[in-house]
Amino acid sequence: MMFKKSVYFKSTLLFGLNLLLIGMSLKFCGTPQRDEYLVLFLISLVFILAPFVMSKPMVVSLFVMNLVFFIIYGITNVLDRIDIFVFMGLFAGTYGGGYLLKSFFSSFLEYQDRDIAGRRKTYNVAVSELESIERRGRKIENELIRISRLYKITKKLAPILKLEDLLEALFNFLEENFKFETVHLLTFKNEKFFKGISKSMSNKQSVEDKEEDVDYEEIVKYVIAHGSESFFVDRAEGSEFLDNAKIRSDQFMIFPLFIGKNLCAMLAVEGSSKASYGRFRLLISQIALEFRKVQLYEKVQELSIVDGLTEVYLRRYLMDRLEEEVDRANRLGLTFSIGMVDVDHFKECNDKYGHLVGDAVLKKIAERLKGSVREVDMIARYGGEEFCVVLPETSKQLAMTVSERLRNSIESKGIKAFDEEIKKTVSVGIATYPEDGNDVDSLIEKADTALYKAKRKGRNLVCSA
Repeated sequence: MMFKKSVYFKSTLLFGLNLLLIGMSLKFCGTPQRDEYLVLFLISLVFILAPFVMSKPMVVSLFVMNLVFFIIYGITNVLDRIDIFVFMGLFAGTYGGGYLLKSFFSSFLEYQDRDIAGRRKTYNVAVSELESIERRGRKIENELIRISRLYKITKKLAPILKLEDLLEALFNFLEENFKFETVHLLTFKNEKFFKGISKSMSNKQSVEDKEEDVDYEEIVKYVIAHGSESFFVDRAEGSEFLDNAKIRSDQFMIFPLFIGKNLCAMLAVEGSSKASYGRFRLLISQIALEFRKVQLYEKVQELSIVDGLTEVYLRRYLMDRLEEEVDRANRLGLTFSIGMVDVDHFKECNDKYGHLVGDAVLKKIAERLKGSVREVDMIARYGGEEFCVVLPETSKQLAMTVSERLRNSIESKGIKAFDEEIKKTVSVGIATYPEDGNDVDSLIEKADTALYKAKRKGRNLVCSA
């Protein structure tokens, strides 16, 4: 609309200029110098500008207006016919020249626009490539930052040698670099689920194997059923699994950790977005290595306190634990009992069947002893064919009952050792803190005395100090 108004205004100006020149020619008409001719020639300027401003119908109107005026001049003998033809031809020629000039100018502008468009396109392509390069640069920079963080966590994890400390360091690192609700570490022994440890953002304390928390067994079963591969699942697609496993978050991801081909652990994360899944995968190989290091350390520690044959604790570890138990019982006013267990006629077994069979018998007896006590109780190999059982917070009467159960578990079943089926029995001597002694040495001495009493009475008995 504004463009139309502008054209109309410019056309009006040209019409006005044309009329002004006609008026001026009337003023100079009849002068000796014939100045009206000079003015009439100036009208050709109007026709040069007309193609740039006026539409063709308006130009025709302009021609007609001037022709009418020249006819009037012809009638009044101001101009003759030749003059009229010359002026109208001049106007037509100047209009044609103006039209050609306009066409040339339009072509030039069109060429310039095309050139500008081409340059703009080239510029936009270059800008797009630069933006793409910048995005790739930012991506590489972010990857470098992540690798740097991975290096930092490697440095933090390097001195860690305990599983609980490893989870603590992992949790702190994940808390600094990821958004999540809870992280779980499921550990395995001999590729069988052993225990789970969990930490959440709302509760910074470690939680181990609590029934109200996630069902670790259900998670393990689900992962193994899916080929022991890492995966991400949300509530929409895996609601049944999440409900069965007691997972409260709507997003859940899990990463099995392998040492070689052996499954050693699983790292599970609740409440983290799928966008973080790839970033977590970057950490898994490093976490697996750290976990392997912890496992090896624990194995070394275990070998240093566990008897290689019977897989119960060694005597030196037993003595340390007894010192701790005496101190604990003394501080808290508790009681505890120990039982010295000796395999009856073991020398005869070795002499008759050989040491390999004797070792197999000791190993089987240790297994039955471990299977007959509580998890808090401890069994150690005191020496040769003699074992010691530590029973925390256990009275003498209860210790006698437990020891009778131990004795019966050995006597009730024969022991299969290679091709031999052997019947063995044990004798047990009981001592209780503090009634039988206030220190480790006196307790062991009283328990040994009770053991010898059982042997004197015919073996396969339980006696107390």
